[in-house]
Amino acid sequence: MINDFLTVIAEHGRIVFGILLLIALSQALINEALKAIFGNRLKPSEYFALGFAGWILPTSVLALLWLFLGRFSTLTIFLLLLILIPTFARLKLDIEPESKKVILSLLTFILLSIPFRLVFVSDALLPSYFDSAQHYLLIRQLLENGSPMETFSVTQYYHPGFHILAAFIVSVLDADISKTILIFGQLTLAIMPISIFFLVKYMTGSNQAGFLAAVLSAFGWYMPAHAVNWGKYPALTSLALLPFVLSLAYLLWQNRDELSPPKRWALYCLFGLSSMIAILIHSRALVVLAIIFFAWGIAIWQGKLSSPSRVLIFITITFVLVLEMLFIQQEALFSLLLDPYINKGVWITVLVLCLSIFAIKEYSQVILACMFSMCFFWGSLFQPVNLPGYRILTLLDRPFVEMILYLPLSVMGGLGLAGLAKVISKIQIGTFSLHQNAGIFVIGLVGVHAFFTYNLYPSKCCVIVSKDDMLAITWIKNHLTREAHIGISGTELDVLTSESPEGIVGGDAGIWIMPLIGRATIPMLYSSDFGQPSVKEVLCQNGIDYLYVGEFGQSFDTRKLNEHPEWYSTILSMQQIKVYEVIGCF
Repeated sequence: MINDFLTVIAEHGRIVFGILLLIALSQALINEALKAIFGNRLKPSEYFALGFAGWILPTSVLALLWLFLGRFSTLTIFLLLLILIPTFARLKLDIEPESKKVILSLLTFILLSIPFRLVFVSDALLPSYFDSAQHYLLIRQLLENGSPMETFSVTQYYHPGFHILAAFIVSVLDADISKTILIFGQLTLAIMPISIFFLVKYMTGSNQAGFLAAVLSAFGWYMPAHAVNWGKYPALTSLALLPFVLSLAYLLWQNRDELSPPKRWALYCLFGLSSMIAILIHSRALVVLAIIFFAWGIAIWQGKLSSPSRVLIFITITFVLVLEMLFIQQEALFSLLLDPYINKGVWITVLVLCLSIFAIKEYSQVILACMFSMCFFWGSLFQPVNLPGYRILTLLDRPFVEMILYLPLSVMGGLGLAGLAKVISKIQIGTFSLHQNAGIFVIGLVGVHAFFTYNLYPSKCCVIVSKDDMLAITWIKNHLTREAHIGISGTELDVLTSESPEGIVGGDAGIWIMPLIGRATIPMLYSSDFGQPSVKEVLCQNGIDYLYVGEFGQSFDTRKLNEHPEWYSTILSMQQIKVYEVIGCF
């Protein structure tokens, strides 16, 4: 693993350190903005964590300015550094010992997480899955066109914020698009857990509870990290900013009567801007925020009811969650949704649920809000939405729900540890303080589980490009005309409850031909029977001159193609990779 990390640094160190510098500068900006609002109400360690939670905000704002006000990369960096020089000059080193220890621990956690995450890049030629090819294409077009309106169509695309952000980083660092996507995703994953730390630490006052929540969100389950195997970089980036939005909302709710009107309005503006950026990065963040705030509203309302009523509500929501879970497990389409949490991560989920019992008394509103949120997340899978230009969608799709479930579970685990510590706080065994060491023990359990089960490298399920595919695509670039139309393998996307598939998506490396070399591609179902005259007629009608067969994924069946040399002529053969010319069309 160490050798793989060093290889990534040696080959792509400029991208890694460039993005890390951007993260550090953005963290400092958020730090200063929050200090101006809250003053001494937050501890230095809390400012430190919250600054990392919101680093995507100033970076995204800078990317928008870069796009709309002039794409001058050097000038942009110079202005940012100029703004931040006074910020670093005002940094205070006389921090109380407790905050110093917490800041050092958080920084150590980040520095250790970065190598773990970056080894993923060492084993990836290109970002995984077909979604990544579309991200690459849009970022490339954005860099070439310079105008978002020429790149994005409102009726066809719904999360341009990520592509603007990625294009900005690519331009500033003069970097390769695919490597920037890969490294940006892994560094985002390395920083994400710190935002969960702040949320739980501020609610409970316990550093150990915050650290447990951070470790759970990082390595408790294989989600959300596995989402990069699906090319869900926009969703991941938006998800990384959501805890910051929730933290601002919680701070606003807790300090609404203590802040002066100007500071309160400044916090409102920061909260609104953060929400807008999260939604711009991925539109379904709007649904997630609506669900969480609605769940929190219900939790506040039930807190005003009598004790028997609150018990009845808790029993009811628990029963509904169990019913939803059983129903989802019976649905073939959704059977994998809970795999990270009740199959491969079952012991961590059991640990979280056991800990949550101790949080019900002290943090009942937050626990109930988490439970209602999960209930609504699952329910959103079955709520159809009609949008112009789209097939029937649902409020959230299965991959997004699978990704986000870690958030309420991590919070519940952290709150549960804080509740457990209060229950056993009076237990003393000689000089051994049980409640002070309980957190270390639980965090250790999560770490041991991750050591034996966590996979840091790309999943074989979603890799569709091999080295030979890259050579074949280069061969196409050099030997086929720019006017060539290439038929590529496609498969039906089926992640919603609608009876019909959502469309045809790339099945193998052929999906990368258009983004990488600009040749026109036309997808066809990988199961197409090329021995049938009707299929040959479709090829001719669509003007398909060539067919590409990749090494990985769901590719065309070459047997039927080889059986009809009068229709298909092999012009490139590389073991499992083939390029056929369609002949006989008039």
